[in-house]
Amino acid sequence: MTLGGKTMTVNQPQNKPVSSYESEYMDTLRTLFNESSQIEAIRYFLNTTYLYFKADNMKKRQPQVIVLGSSIPEELIYAAGAKPFWILGGSLGTVAWSDDLVPRDTDPVSRSMLGFLLNDHFDLGAAALIIVPITCDSSRKMAYLLRAAGKKVVTVDIPPDKSDPLAGLKWRGQMEQLAEKLADHTGRRLSKKNLVQATQLVETARKLMRDFIQVCRQKDGLISGALRMAVLNSYYYTTDLKGWCGHLRKLNLELLANRQVISEKEKNKPKVLLMGSPVYLPNYKIPFLIGDIGLQIGAVLDSSTQKAYASSGRRKTSKKDTFTAIIETHYRYDCSAAYAQNEMLFQSARWHLEQGGIDGVVFHVLKGQIEYDFELERFEQLFGTANIPVFRLETDYQYQDVEQLRIRMEAFMEMLAHNRYCEEKRAV
Repeated sequence: MTLGGKTMTVNQPQNKPVSSYESEYMDTLRTLFNESSQIEAIRYFLNTTYLYFKADNMKKRQPQVIVLGSSIPEELIYAAGAKPFWILGGSLGTVAWSDDLVPRDTDPVSRSMLGFLLNDHFDLGAAALIIVPITCDSSRKMAYLLRAAGKKVVTVDIPPDKSDPLAGLKWRGQMEQLAEKLADHTGRRLSKKNLVQATQLVETARKLMRDFIQVCRQKDGLISGALRMAVLNSYYYTTDLKGWCGHLRKLNLELLANRQVISEKEKNKPKVLLMGSPVYLPNYKIPFLIGDIGLQIGAVLDSSTQKAYASSGRRKTSKKDTFTAIIETHYRYDCSAAYAQNEMLFQSARWHLEQGGIDGVVFHVLKGQIEYDFELERFEQLFGTANIPVFRLETDYQYQDVEQLRIRMEAFMEMLAHNRYCEEKRAV
């Protein structure tokens, strides 16, 4: 398999667990590569993802700072002189490595994260400061298990009620403690200059991500929803964010210049908003399934994609110091599962509704992540006002349920197609 002009080869190890881990990300990347073979600039992003997951690279890595999930403002880490090494879950292979550590019904994201950090194949946390945002009870347990294993862990308690008058003060206190821990660990203080440089780097990336999303809307049908998600996900897998930005700028220009004619059949596929539990590489069974049955992912809404918009509301004329601007903006835009009432997730869903072009909603819930189920009724009511059906899809990282999900989702697709037909008939 060739990515970015390089041939990727996977040695078949004797260790079956490692082989299963490698085959998962290779199968996913192979599918994505086959979709994008005509778009040269996309190969960089798939290659970046490959280099992140590659087992041999994992064995060599000694990251300085590890972040679990996406609920931490990365500007602080860059300002402290480190590159964040993100662990987001998403791997069925690493889920298996944590079988002896947690109960079987623990959510797959937590199990996958632990598998990355506590296994017999590589030791990512040997020299790292591991940042664990407390977004649910499972994250508290993870922090305990990592400390018990001798890892250097710092937890960040996220105030769950943004309407609490003291929430901002509590959040600032947590961020100041984190800044001190980061500085002690890296030996570099978070100066104004460092914070400004880090902010400029991250904001450049987020601006380009927003541009990419907009270009994909203009070039509707040119690349699949799964491929768009992979490009955006690769933000968390790069070791060179500045270089990543250059390649995303190049991709945006290539897509804008593309003159490929998209068939009306492709353009007229019912479009869905994918939201709920975030979907991360390499487990792309849901995006692939959505595409396989003839639906199109029109947009994605989760805590990671929402971060692309976290800088758009910051004004250059603000009198706030850079540290305050970073942490307040992050807290305001964060729509992770940490909140008792996820108002930002609701506002973002309403924005997507107002943008139009969505025929249905796939509300993805990973087993064990009931925090999202608490929000479901509000979204059913919200989209119900526009007669947009919401399909709740519960699954985990296993692949045994794919055919059962396919049957249910095909029925959902038929409903969307029927609704669209009725709308077009009324318009005539």
